[in-house]
Amino acid sequence: MLKKFRVNQANVTRLQRKSLMCAVMFGLSASLLLGGCASGLSSNGNTQASTAQSATATTKEHGQIVNVVYSSNDLQDAVDKAKTLDVQSTLLVFDIDDTLLTATEFFGSDKWYDWQRGRALSPTGNVIATQDSEKVNCLFDTLGMVFEIAVNKPTQADMATLVNGVSNDVVILTARSGAYRAATMRELARNKLDFSDKSLTSPDVGLHYDYTLGGRTANVSYVEGVFMVQGMNKGVLLLDLLARTGHEYTSVVFVDDKQHNIDNMGEALKAAGVNFYGYHYTRIAKTVTNEEVVQANAAREALSELLSAHFADRAEHINQRQCDY
Repeated sequence: MLKKFRVNQANVTRLQRKSLMCAVMFGLSASLLLGGCASGLSSNGNTQASTAQSATATTKEHGQIVNVVYSSNDLQDAVDKAKTLDVQSTLLVFDIDDTLLTATEFFGSDKWYDWQRGRALSPTGNVIATQDSEKVNCLFDTLGMVFEIAVNKPTQADMATLVNGVSNDVVILTARSGAYRAATMRELARNKLDFSDKSLTSPDVGLHYDYTLGGRTANVSYVEGVFMVQGMNKGVLLLDLLARTGHEYTSVVFVDDKQHNIDNMGEALKAAGVNFYGYHYTRIAKTVTNEEVVQANAAREALSELLSAHFADRAEHINQRQCDY
């Protein structure tokens, strides 16, 4: 059952947070152990059949811990799974980019980001070499500008109906930085998504804090049901959020388009003794075509010309790699 701790139980909550997060970190790699404990203590189609990629069960004192991952191209699969579990003790967690929403243009999209980082694949499965001349000077500044300018569309036509129809508590968990919150909330609302009534905190409460893991510190934020973790480990950060808000669940259903996020979540929840049902969402194609590279290069040059002509000071900062994000 869902447990909520009142303010006058703050000491209990802190102790539970401390023990929970350290238990999680002992289940992770040694390189993450010190950083995590230090921080915690201070394709298209509508086929609904999913293929199980892995399934493990760990013996626990009072039963079995489920840790299973499916490949799916339909959000309906995860929603249906949640319906088979106890509604009050099951948390449903969704990523945003290429899971609920997707970009309408390649420039500034999730796979454009991967291309900029040199880890995008061609349609033939080969890694695409990104030339230095094709990279923007300030990647996260550019993303911020594109998020403000561009719009997103649903990954599938019935996305909003499916997500809004769930009865479980819901967390939207994105790798985006909180610096992009205004644009992110705008696009969620424009696509008929509002999670304020499913928030783990009261409507007038938001969380903004620094979190250190593996030698890196990021500013993360949770407001109106949307948790922005700035590229940090989603499994570790979800457990930290639950500890801070005084919530416990016996099961988590998690949907994300990135395999490493699925893996991190499964690892963290297994160490914490929480049942995990992961859905690797594959509906949005991740390969990059030559045509998209040409479009991205043209967009980069056009943006640079716009800044130089009308926002000379900002253009100079970016040209000098004086990045603000």
